[in-house]
Amino acid sequence: MIAEVGHFALILALLISLVQAAIPLAGAQRNDATWMALDRPSAILAALLVSFAFGALMYLHVVSDFSVLNVVNNSHTDKPLIYKITGVWGNHEGSMMLWVLILTLYGLAVSVFGGTLPPGLRARALAVQGMIAAAFLAFILFTSNPFLRVDPAPPNGQGLNPLLQDPGLAIHPPFLYLGYVGFSMAFSFAMAALIEGRVDAAWARWVRPWTLVAWIALTLGVALGSWWSYYTLGWGGFWAWDPVENASFMPWLAGTALLHSAIVVEKRDTMKSWTIFLAIIAFSLSLLGTFLVRSGILTSVHGFASDPGRGAFILMLLAGVTGGALALYAFRAPALKGSGVFSLVSRESGLLFNNIVLSIAAGDVLVGTLYPLVMDALGLGKISVGPPYFNTVIAPVAVPLVLVTAIGPFLAWKRGDLRGALARMRYAGIVSLAVVALVWLASGLSWRTLWAAFGLGLAAWLALGVLIEWAGRVKLFQAPFDETLRRARNLPRSALGMSISHLGLALVIVGISGALAWQVERLQTLRPGDHLALAGYDLAFKSVDPAFQGPNYTAVRGLFEVTRDGRPVTTLAPERREYVNPPMPISKVAIDTQWFSDLYLVLGAPDGQGGFVVHAFYNPMISWLFYGSALLVLGGIVALSDGRHRVGAPQRGRKPVVKAPVPAVAAPAAAAVAQTAKASGGRLWLYLVPFLAFAALAGIFVQRLHLVEQGVAPNLIPSVLINKPAPKFDLPALQSGQANFRTEDLKGKLTVISFFASWCGPCQEEHPVVSDLAKSGVRVVGINYKDRPEAARAWLDKLSDPYAQVAADQSGRTGIDFGLYGVPETYVVDQAGVIRFKQTGPLTAEIVKTKIRPLLEQLGR
Repeated sequence: MIAEVGHFALILALLISLVQAAIPLAGAQRNDATWMALDRPSAILAALLVSFAFGALMYLHVVSDFSVLNVVNNSHTDKPLIYKITGVWGNHEGSMMLWVLILTLYGLAVSVFGGTLPPGLRARALAVQGMIAAAFLAFILFTSNPFLRVDPAPPNGQGLNPLLQDPGLAIHPPFLYLGYVGFSMAFSFAMAALIEGRVDAAWARWVRPWTLVAWIALTLGVALGSWWSYYTLGWGGFWAWDPVENASFMPWLAGTALLHSAIVVEKRDTMKSWTIFLAIIAFSLSLLGTFLVRSGILTSVHGFASDPGRGAFILMLLAGVTGGALALYAFRAPALKGSGVFSLVSRESGLLFNNIVLSIAAGDVLVGTLYPLVMDALGLGKISVGPPYFNTVIAPVAVPLVLVTAIGPFLAWKRGDLRGALARMRYAGIVSLAVVALVWLASGLSWRTLWAAFGLGLAAWLALGVLIEWAGRVKLFQAPFDETLRRARNLPRSALGMSISHLGLALVIVGISGALAWQVERLQTLRPGDHLALAGYDLAFKSVDPAFQGPNYTAVRGLFEVTRDGRPVTTLAPERREYVNPPMPISKVAIDTQWFSDLYLVLGAPDGQGGFVVHAFYNPMISWLFYGSALLVLGGIVALSDGRHRVGAPQRGRKPVVKAPVPAVAAPAAAAVAQTAKASGGRLWLYLVPFLAFAALAGIFVQRLHLVEQGVAPNLIPSVLINKPAPKFDLPALQSGQANFRTEDLKGKLTVISFFASWCGPCQEEHPVVSDLAKSGVRVVGINYKDRPEAARAWLDKLSDPYAQVAADQSGRTGIDFGLYGVPETYVVDQAGVIRFKQTGPLTAEIVKTKIRPLLEQLGR
């Protein structure tokens, strides 16, 4: 009964959202206060109905009602209560419920706290929000109903992926969605402004708090995701440039740019159309991520679904929201002329530069994520994009951004004094150069440490710039202490929040630089009683508990005592867990976090003689990455607490907003656009470029969905070499003493080729499946892709080496010749050297059972 009531609540919420989308919008156009007044009650009622439906789904998971298919697929009676709850959003249907819940709660918040908003603007914004909610509710009801029954009900469920049974996953997705969906509110305000034909300082003040809330939540969500990857996956890293990681990073970059550009609109009445455009892009990138991980056109360890039917629905939603918004933008944006002018050297120019660099960074990530797909769709060949590309393109844009971020606050509005700003930063420059030189000299004068030293110098430049700017504001050492204290107390919290966030960014740079440059890694087979030396620490392997019992797993648990110079430091207890429902082995990392470093310990596979492979890392400065992320969030919260940023606060110096009657738009949009077109010499086609680019991209998505649906591209990007001979290659062996791996070695043998890398999280996920395949007698050859040989060898020693032979493709050339999209990928090659099958993404036991084994039998194994 609970399931049916929850389903009925979703149906009612859809109907209410349609009312919210239509009547207030029509009322705003008709200047009818009665119709507009329906915006708030309809938004509140929709939020209450969706909240009830979400609560019903959570109740079904908590009580383990296995008559509901969603509970069967994602729960089990042995699961701890916390993971029964988090299992609600650990799947496609539940995650979409969380999405629409947060969407309607944002509408509820505007209804409750937006009483001082102009009725017309609020009605239009909530109407747009209602349209988005109605579209997502329709998607859930027609394609992803979480309340479907199963008859007969099984006695138990299938459980939740053990990787998701972690406290970090209890809070990471909700904050991530608060950020994703939060940009819908900025989008709705942008659409309302375009419909109304007016963007001014008051509009920017109203939209900034919602953008800031979304940015805070998304920053926290991304940081938590990175932290989860670091301490859960056991690979020693914190970011793998996975497509879903990219899908969260792109709207963060766009949202950061939007946050800064809105300041210019509020303060200087300029950059109006650009700010509207950023609001559209930030939310559109959130929708794009939703499409990518649910359509089947890209793979990810984080993917929720590979259903072209669902993908087509989301693509229609994306086309309606983004395509419609960009079309409206092309029509209305030319009329949004700012009155503020500024010189090349000014705070406005600094913020504009900030926007340009952040937009370039977002574009680089977008290109890297979609480029292989676009190249293949246009018939331009195959290319693989991975961490080497992203690390290469992001660093050059990050450097000027940090340099200008430190200088920008010293520049005045309208016309700044660059020479004066640089003079105030001269000591910061001297200290930063000294940091670069000293760190590089102390770390051995290598190219790798030079870049790390440069990163620490940049961090010092930014941090000192923040401190110097703050000291200037409060007149530290320039005025009596009482006056300094008074100035510090009266400093606007928005300015204080900016300083805290910029300090956080400096710490993030320190963490990334230190972790990438000075990580120390040791891999060794140890027995109880043995010792491992690591960066001045002694790790004593004291004992092993072979049958440690967890709530829904058993584990082999090692106990290590860590000392330094004979003094006890900590005790570490890494585990090798074996989950029951579903059955899956997982390594549980043990980490000791100190102020300046982490000790990171992984218990690997047993050697069969009483020993275990132990993988240990010393990660200097990596904790500063997470401290810096916390400061970024704290700075946002402090800025949000500024009374001037409260939702609906009228702009100082303006008359109170009159709720009714609503003034009509001063000039028809068509006339305004025509007038602007005449003044701009017919260059309005430039405003159509974003819409045309999106239309072209949508066309490629349609093609890919069609191929996936027809089975022509069952593994996303089909290899052009299917049923054709494998390309020519001659690769050196990864392990010393072995022969090269050549194309000729495929002749006469049925071979499964597995592309993998040590930096690849999904490769670790599929490794047990690859091992089982090799143990069954299948000849499996590994090709290590764009990896450091020592890291790859350590990775195989830790997890075990199932391959008959392992080759190293350090340049990536052979991967490209194979049509590799990204690791992991698997190919089946017959005795004649012809490629017969390609699997993009991690192998699963189901894929091996239903596709690879039948094909191997057919080919004559």
